[in-house]
Amino acid sequence: MGSSNWWLSALALLAAVALVIEGVRQLRRRWILVKIEGESMEPELRDGDEVLAKRTRSIATGQVAVVAAPDPALGWAEAPKADRGPWWVKRVAAGPGEPMPGSNDPVPPGHYFLLSDNPIGEDSRRHGPCPAEAVAGVMIRKF
Repeated sequence: MGSSNWWLSALALLAAVALVIEGVRQLRRRWILVKIEGESMEPELRDGDEVLAKRTRSIATGQVAVVAAPDPALGWAEAPKADRGPWWVKRVAAGPGEPMPGSNDPVPPGHYFLLSDNPIGEDSRRHGPCPAEAVAGVMIRKF
């Protein structure tokens, strides 16, 4: 009987560990925590701030988005996947079909025009519209 209790305790502990691991995995699928590096989003977001973003495909103009950074040379021509960094945090200035800032040309379908809050930052003015596949989510809160 004693060894039976030991096995039940071990099994219960194993089940608890598996549930915790699955819970963390599910949280990472829905949420992303990104540390701000640099001055591109000042004054709202400063170097060292952290942003909690919810993974979503529902993105509106004016929201702050977390996106996979473009290739420094190719821009977003090689669409990065939104499931891995490095991350950029930028404001959505225009969505599909809306006029791009500084132009009357519409943002192409399936893309977003992203701007830094601080004019010194790199954004869609240099790299072009960001493909929707590169958008990981939108900011819910800053820390």
